[in-house]
Amino acid sequence: MLVLLRAIALSAWREIRTLNSIQGNNFFWFALLLSMQPESMGLIWSLIGSLLLLPALAAPLARIPEIRLSFWPLGETERKFLRWLSKPEAQTSPWLWRLLPLLEFRQIMRTLDFWLATLFAVMGTAYRLLYPNPEPAAFPILAMLVVLALSTLAQNLLGLDGLSGRMRWKMAPSRGYRILWRKGWVLIAITVVLTAGLSPLAALSGMLAALAIGHHSSALSPLDCGAWRFSMGQFFPLGFMQVIGMFSCGIATARGDWVFLGLSVTAYLVSIFVYGWVLENA
Repeated sequence: MLVLLRAIALSAWREIRTLNSIQGNNFFWFALLLSMQPESMGLIWSLIGSLLLLPALAAPLARIPEIRLSFWPLGETERKFLRWLSKPEAQTSPWLWRLLPLLEFRQIMRTLDFWLATLFAVMGTAYRLLYPNPEPAAFPILAMLVVLALSTLAQNLLGLDGLSGRMRWKMAPSRGYRILWRKGWVLIAITVVLTAGLSPLAALSGMLAALAIGHHSSALSPLDCGAWRFSMGQFFPLGFMQVIGMFSCGIATARGDWVFLGLSVTAYLVSIFVYGWVLENA
């Protein structure tokens, strides 16, 4: 039994080592910057660490070939003990998936970026509603953390489709700007919904800026992303420009400077048509 548990632990450790996509994620570099303040790094790294453990610890026994399992000398009691480490027998999709017919929603919800953004949104909204005297200046900052968690997806809109999916998009009779719009509006909708209790206009402005900059790599150099991973991206220089642009537009919009909201909308529209043309001819 100990040998079996050691094999399962080794399998889980190998799974953790494959979760290196965080190195190309915008939020990872932001977390490194926050590590300079010890009072801030505890919560941030705890959230990231807990999310990274989820795919590694989910049904570790299922990663061992069934034919190898059949040769292990296990008794009935031991097999019952290990049953909780296996995949459930029912392979039907959860009821939630049936309520989300759009593939883009399902793809984004299967990334760790989405769940990190959701955690920040829930905690930020709870702070606003439950704390006796919440600080109004903190609301746009919390909203921008949600945008930051999703920003790497904004520079890799076609990464979740894989190589075969990107080839299908290229051969489809659809204009490039329509492809980028179909992918991008899902991120915009998720951002506004998650930040509805914080500062949705600031988040909208920030996400439009992130998409305007992220269209460059989405059209020219998308990176494959697996399910239940942080999305891959390029922080230097593209991700860095995203962070500067979305925080500048988002915070300025929250302060009532609508010029920055107009700038983010204009930049998004120009970018979607320019890189839509690039996508068609790439």
